[in-house]
Amino acid sequence: MKRHNLLYFALLLSLISWSCSDDFLDKKSLTGSSNETFWQTPEDAMMGLAACYDGLQNGFLYNGGPWENGFFFMDAMTDNGGHFNWDGWMAGYDITNGIHTPSSWQVGDFWKASYEVINRCNALITRIEGIDMDASKKATYKAEAIAIRALMYLNLTMTYQDVPFLTQDRGMDEAETGKTDRATIVDAIITDLKEAADALPVEPESRGHITRGAAWSLLGRVALYNEKWEVAIEYYNKVMTLGYDLADDYAALFTREGEADNEVIFGVRFEGPGLKEGSSFAAHWDTPLEAINGSLDLAKAYHCTDGLPTHQSPLYEEGENDLQNNRPDALRYNNRDPRLKATLFVPGMKWGNNTAEFYGGAAASRSTVYVYKYFDPFQSSSDSWDSGQDFYVIRYAEVLLSLAEAMVQKGDYVYADVTHLINEVRARVDMPSVEEVEGTALDRDALLALIKHERRVETAFEGLRLFDLYRWKELKQAVDNIEAERSLFSGIHQYFLYEQRNYRGEKEYVWPIPLAEVDANKNIDQHPLWK
Repeated sequence: MKRHNLLYFALLLSLISWSCSDDFLDKKSLTGSSNETFWQTPEDAMMGLAACYDGLQNGFLYNGGPWENGFFFMDAMTDNGGHFNWDGWMAGYDITNGIHTPSSWQVGDFWKASYEVINRCNALITRIEGIDMDASKKATYKAEAIAIRALMYLNLTMTYQDVPFLTQDRGMDEAETGKTDRATIVDAIITDLKEAADALPVEPESRGHITRGAAWSLLGRVALYNEKWEVAIEYYNKVMTLGYDLADDYAALFTREGEADNEVIFGVRFEGPGLKEGSSFAAHWDTPLEAINGSLDLAKAYHCTDGLPTHQSPLYEEGENDLQNNRPDALRYNNRDPRLKATLFVPGMKWGNNTAEFYGGAAASRSTVYVYKYFDPFQSSSDSWDSGQDFYVIRYAEVLLSLAEAMVQKGDYVYADVTHLINEVRARVDMPSVEEVEGTALDRDALLALIKHERRVETAFEGLRLFDLYRWKELKQAVDNIEAERSLFSGIHQYFLYEQRNYRGEKEYVWPIPLAEVDANKNIDQHPLWK
């Protein structure tokens, strides 16, 4: 479903035509039934729930590709990287460049995709009440839809801030709804998630469904993103009682074999190849050269195996670096945090069965490094466009680092309690502890900076970096980092041409309401910074 405004979504509720044939729910598609005749049986409720999950697979949400800009690609709108072919006509390009307007593609389609999911959820939440079915199952389905809706509102308030807050199945006469302030929405979805969690199972009926742990983790994220530190701490601590753990192998976690690992708290499921239900966010053309670019700034952020940054560690080797002839030296990527080569494809690595070592700088490279996380170099190009690879929305490592951050942000923390959480994440990849490297007496600001760094290298290209920069108010520094990198390559080679970044002040922290919405709905006014 593309290019519809809120007026259309209200109509959508009375003319349901969702495609929701996801194998993970074992349901058939809805086929044009009206709301008045469809919601009759438990099977209808199951298909309605499948439609809610199906909406998350939108290319502007938890899927994506070279043209559609989902959460995976949103990291390329930050200092973590850039798109391999952002030449001015692909979604997200103008936001990345700081030249976007209310008419921008990404601004409009992210809004549409989010409200499509919200309206599917609202239809189920409202209509399931009239279905004669098992009461506990009804409560679970409803709770899942409420949690999915909360996820959408979290994302919307992190981008547009104040937005229409729709919580009921509505008709055309209620289509023109004004905005609700962000703080009110946040309070409401926190309440929703608390109540929904009580009706959700600890173990899912089948993989891909939202559980109590997912609802509590999402609640913690909502609280963290909105500086409600005590709430975040409370619910992240609840998550830690549910038996989640870190996967043994960080690199293997981001493969199809890792999808069922206990670290994955909630993932958007895909089935493929060959079923037309697959993902394409990690698609490639049998080489890394057409994959999404990472940045050298991100590559540099991965410390050496002694825990020290590259400019301090005796393990770091700069080597010769002949960029003019596309030969970036591979030595600099030795003796580094193992997460580096699990996240980025860097000079000297081999792609699948290819016997040659790639050095970057050719084809579409803009930085000499590419994204490797989620990519399968042994998968054929055609299969990679219809992959069964899930996208992880929440995993346990994020919970640990988010809890550490909330504790430090709140203040009055126990130092060892905070570092224990960080050390657990580091130990999984055999990186030394905080006490071994940074010591036992970091002040609050230094400890917070350490957590931010750990969060970046642990969760790169998982759709968190842009919102982190927004909430920390650190977008300007990220823009400066990429501009410095761009200047480094300027004049060396035609392929080393990062898209130019631009920072226009506070308006960069809020997306404008899409122009189509402002034009169609007399009750919606544009954000003051975008008038």
